Amino acid sequence: MRAVIVILLCLSSTQVFSQFYKEYDWAKKPTLHTLTEKEANESSISIMEKYVVEYMAPSFGKDVKKFETTHTIARVHDEKGIKTHNTVYISMYEVINIVDIKARTISPDGKVTLLNKDNIKEVKNVEEYGDFKIFAIEGAGKDSEIEVLYTLEKEFSAFGRETLQKSYPIKKLEYDFIYGKLPGRAKVYNAFTDFDDRMYNKRQGKQLVLEDIVPMIEEEYATPDSNKTYIAYQCFGLGTNVTDDMLWSNVVTNITDGMFPEKVHPEIAKIVETILKGQKTDEFTKAYLIDDYVKTNYTIVQNNNAQLSDIDYIIENKSASDLGIIKVYSHLLEAAKVEYMPVITADVYEHRFDSEFFNPGALREFLIYIPKTFNYITPNRVDYRLSEIPPNILGNTGIYVNNKKQFSFYKIKQKDQDYSRVARNMNISFEDEMEYVKIDQNQEYYGHWAMNNRAYLNLVPDEAAKEFEDYLTGSGIEDKVVKKYETVNKEMAQLEYNTPFLVNSTITSESLLEEAGDSYIFQVGKVIGTQSELYQETKRINPIQMQYPNRYNYEIIVNIPKEFEVEGLESLIIKKELLDEEGKQKCKFESNYKLEGTKLTIMIEEFYKEFEYDIAEYEGFREVINAASDFNKAAILMNPKE
Repeated sequence: MRAVIVILLCLSSTQVFSQFYKEYDWAKKPTLHTLTEKEANESSISIMEKYVVEYMAPSFGKDVKKFETTHTIARVHDEKGIKTHNTVYISMYEVINIVDIKARTISPDGKVTLLNKDNIKEVKNVEEYGDFKIFAIEGAGKDSEIEVLYTLEKEFSAFGRETLQKSYPIKKLEYDFIYGKLPGRAKVYNAFTDFDDRMYNKRQGKQLVLEDIVPMIEEEYATPDSNKTYIAYQCFGLGTNVTDDMLWSNVVTNITDGMFPEKVHPEIAKIVETILKGQKTDEFTKAYLIDDYVKTNYTIVQNNNAQLSDIDYIIENKSASDLGIIKVYSHLLEAAKVEYMPVITADVYEHRFDSEFFNPGALREFLIYIPKTFNYITPNRVDYRLSEIPPNILGNTGIYVNNKKQFSFYKIKQKDQDYSRVARNMNISFEDEMEYVKIDQNQEYYGHWAMNNRAYLNLVPDEAAKEFEDYLTGSGIEDKVVKKYETVNKEMAQLEYNTPFLVNSTITSESLLEEAGDSYIFQVGKVIGTQSELYQETKRINPIQMQYPNRYNYEIIVNIPKEFEVEGLESLIIKKELLDEEGKQKCKFESNYKLEGTKLTIMIEEFYKEFEYDIAEYEGFREVINAASDFNKAAILMNPKE
């Protein structure tokens, strides 16, 4: 018995010796780091960030241990920088034990202030992100350094993801992934450097070293969250031989359970018979009516109640979880004999789906693809009906699952590039002896434009809908008076594919016309409404991501009073375009005119054939976007005829 105890103690000692986090520590005598002039002018800069994820294979038994160590040193130079770093939040999610927490500040004169651990507080459910340990950094002032080091023992989890890029610059970052003799993998995204193999006390691991990480900033036409540098990792138990294909197959089997019913629920069969009675029998009509029925009658509830996935409970209570509601669609589509495929993916603004590295965090969005119509049902979007793919999914990869539970990965594309477009026709006259401008306007909105407008008018309070009138009748005209305003096809349900949302209006404005002696300046560009601008002074960080391909076509007829002649028409001629390598237009803004007697006709064509543009194309893209804004500033001069 004594011999067994000695052996166990030896094994235990070996395991303790091999634990990297126990040997890792901060400098015993800290000193301020040297910074460049540029770094010293930042509000704050992270001098060093080190993250260690360490898996420990058991010497005996089956329980794998997991430890996470975080070590950061930041220099703060002003109040903004201090505010960014002087409160530390440590998530307690899956934490078994706090091994150690320590922090200190080093003032400009070298004074070191240590954390008083009595000041560490536990706060429950911070902004619904769960429980946290929170403490304020003591002694943090301008030009001081804040250093934090802590280690947590966490519940075993085979998967992990960590965002590395922050809102402040990082001089050097190290990420250590230690898995020893366990099967482990790690992958870095949106970085120019990869992991290198490394040994940690004779234990296998990988290390990623990044330098000079620029802060991620908010930019127009971008997906900054999903573009941040981040890592994902996998680590399994001893002797486990798991492949990504096995993981995807397993999750597909589990998630799609009940989504291909062998027998349609009898209540569903009755419902389908009712909603399809007297309707056309094509796939689009049937799927559209089913989508409209579910969104009109059912509610999605965000909790883990198992009943919300039970088809009997759902039908009786008209409430379901995200997965449960797809079961309702499945029964309805089966009853209507409509072919369908569940699709699992992620919001492209939050996460880029990687089919080559399994990450359960990517499985956030569920769609239903109708192959014969090339359209999608988006169950959790009450503002959408059967349509092209919603903008927050477009361009991501998805898992498409057929009725045999076979799955394939495809990039989710839009079939009809002209699906979303706006057509505007204006007739402009000058009334009451040049006192004001009168604009009669007819507008046609297609695709996502139409659905968004319908949803806004049907789902928001009346007061907000009234404010929306300004947008639909010409935004940016401050003294505008709406004389006529009517919308056509504003109901959410539209059974014809891509039915346009129509707006007919008449407005008047005095501010568009400015007296200049006996002449008048007409601010004609303002009639197209406020336009986006891209006059970014800093270097572009993100590639361009538009919501979706779209097109605008305007015809503006200006009736010049017969006693006037016009000057300045050259301001109406603008052409900016971005070409691909073959010389084909990828996006364009072009405006021109023709003058026939007193009738001035202005034609505008603006389009974006693609929704993704490389960062190298930013300048060309920016010129096209800004061309519309430039036209908005165009004016013509009307002089009395001699």
